[in-house]
Amino acid sequence: MINKNEANLVSFKILLTRDNKIVTEFSMLPEKEVDKLFPREEGYLIKSILKHGKDKMGGLHSYFQRELEAIE
Repeated sequence: MINKNEANLVSFKILLTRDNKIVTEFSMLPEKEVDKLFPREEGYLIKSILKHGKDKMGGLHSYFQRELEAIE
């Protein structure tokens, strides 16, 4: 179901597929879209959230991908 009252800024998932494979998914709003979607005052905060989300969750995503590749 789509919730039109929410928007995904940054997300990280660990999923189990139907064929029992573990996969990771990392997504975030492209920074170039921020200025199109948010007023300037909010844009600064959103860009900060994206930067910190990428720094923290991007590293976690890379870690899990390396670990999963090592056990395949």
